[in-house]
Amino acid sequence: MMLPKLLLSTLFLIAFFAALPSSLAESRNGLQYSAATSTKAIISNKTPPTSSFAIEQAVSHRGGNSGQRDSLTGAVIMTLVERVTNRVLKSQGISFPSMLGGCIALLGFMLAAEFISPGVGDSMFSSLSPGSALLAKWLPVFFVPGLAMLPLAPSVGSGFEVAKVLAVVIIGWAYSISTVTYPVLFLRLSQGASNKKAAPAPVKKLKKKAAPAVAPVKPFADETLSGLLKGSVATAILSFAATKMGNDLATPLQSIFLGISTFATYVWAARLPSSFNTFIHPLITSTILTLGVIYATGLATGFTFINVLKTYKTGTLDLMKTGAGDVLLFLLGPSVVSFAVAIYGRKKLLKENFLIVMIGMLISSGGGLFGTAAFVRLIQLGGKTGALVRLSVLSRNVTTALSMAIAGMLGGDVSIAASVVVLTGIFGATCARRTLDALGITDPITRGLATGASSQGLGVATLVNEPDAFPFAAMGMVLTAVVATCLVSIPAVKDALIKLSGGA
Repeated sequence: MMLPKLLLSTLFLIAFFAALPSSLAESRNGLQYSAATSTKAIISNKTPPTSSFAIEQAVSHRGGNSGQRDSLTGAVIMTLVERVTNRVLKSQGISFPSMLGGCIALLGFMLAAEFISPGVGDSMFSSLSPGSALLAKWLPVFFVPGLAMLPLAPSVGSGFEVAKVLAVVIIGWAYSISTVTYPVLFLRLSQGASNKKAAPAPVKKLKKKAAPAVAPVKPFADETLSGLLKGSVATAILSFAATKMGNDLATPLQSIFLGISTFATYVWAARLPSSFNTFIHPLITSTILTLGVIYATGLATGFTFINVLKTYKTGTLDLMKTGAGDVLLFLLGPSVVSFAVAIYGRKKLLKENFLIVMIGMLISSGGGLFGTAAFVRLIQLGGKTGALVRLSVLSRNVTTALSMAIAGMLGGDVSIAASVVVLTGIFGATCARRTLDALGITDPITRGLATGASSQGLGVATLVNEPDAFPFAAMGMVLTAVVATCLVSIPAVKDALIKLSGGA
C-alpha cells in the first residue's frame, strides 16, 4: 500500500505545479528574484561555488524545460522523503512530525555522504537546490489554509481576550529578541568580537549624473499572474457547471478551482506596492481574497459560505474528496524537508559558530515555549475554559509550518497558531531592526540570530541588506523551529508545557 500512496502524493505535487507552467519558466522574475535576496549574504561569507545562491542563479539562467525538470524533480524527491519518513515513523509508533523527521534525515544523509566521500553531499545539494528554491518560492501560499479556516476555529473569547492574545504577540516578541540578543552578544564579546559601529570611511563628493529610474523587480512575472487568472476562470466555469448538474466530478473540480485561485490571490498580493506590503503582508491579503472567492463560490452554487469553506479543507487526500486546502497543507511537508538544503548550504557558517548558534537556539526555543506557557497562565488567557487557546499560542515564535505541527501535538488549534505566528512575524518585521539599532546592537551574528529567533521569515527578510547578519537570521529561524518541535516531541517536555500553561 505504500507505493500507491507515494505515487498519489507525487501526483498532487506535479499536478499543482504543472498548472503553473509560466511560473516555472520565468527565468528572470522567478527563482532569480528569490536568489538575489541572498546574494550579498552568500558572497560576504565566502561560501563555496556550491552555495545556494550559486545554484539558484544557475537554475534561473538555465530556464526552459531543463530548469522546470530540475525544480520538479527536486520537489518530488523531497515529497517522497517526507512520505517515506511518515510511513516509517507510523510503523514504529513514533509520534513525531514526519516533515521535520524527513528534514533531519535528509540533512544527516547529505552530511554523512559528504564526510564519507567528499563531493557527494555537495552534488546532492546541487541537485536538490532547484526543488528547494521552488518550494521556498511558493511556501507562503501553503500557509493560507491555516488562516482561511479561522472562521471555523473555536472562539478566542471576548474583545478583552483578543487583547490578551495581542499582548502575547507583542510582549512575547520582546521577550524572545531580548533573551537571545544579550546571551549571544555576551558570548560574542567573550570571543573578542566588537559591538562598536564602524566609522564610515571618508568619501569624496563627486558630481554624478542622475541615473535613470529603474522599476523594482516584481516577485512574479506578468505571465504568471495572467496564467493563474485564466486558469481560475476556466476551472470556475467547469466547477460551477459540474455542481449545478450534480456531476461526480464537482468536488475535485471545485478543489482545483479554489487551489489555483489561492495561488492567484497570493501572486496578485505579492505584486502590490512594497509600501502596502510592508504593513499588510501578502499572506493576509491572499487569505482575505481567498475567503472572498469561497464566499462568491457559495453564491454561485447555492451553498452557504460555511459549507463551501468546509470543503476547502476536508482532512483527507482522497482524490474525490480532498479540498484545495488539504493539498496546500500537504505541500508544507516537502517544504519543511527542504529546510535541510538551506541548512546544508550554510554548513560552513554553522560549523564555525556552532556553539553560539546552538546556545541561542536553545534559549529561543525552550525559553520561548516555557516563557510563553508561564505568561499565558499568568494572564489567564482564554479564561478558565481557555486551555485550547493557551496551547495554541505557545509556538508563537516558531515558523508557521512547524508552529501548526506543534499546536497539533499539544492539542491546540492550528488556525489560531498560524494567525499568532503571522502577527508575530509582521510585528517583528516592523520593529526588529529598529529595536536592535536603538539598543546599539551592531554585531551581525547577534542581530541575525535574534531576528530569526523572534520574527520568523518576515523579520529575516528585513535583513537582506545586512550581508553579515542575513545568513544567521535564516539559520536562527529554521533551527528555532526545529529545536522547538524536537522538544515538544519529548513526552516529559510536552506534559510540562501543558501543565505550566494551565492546559491540563
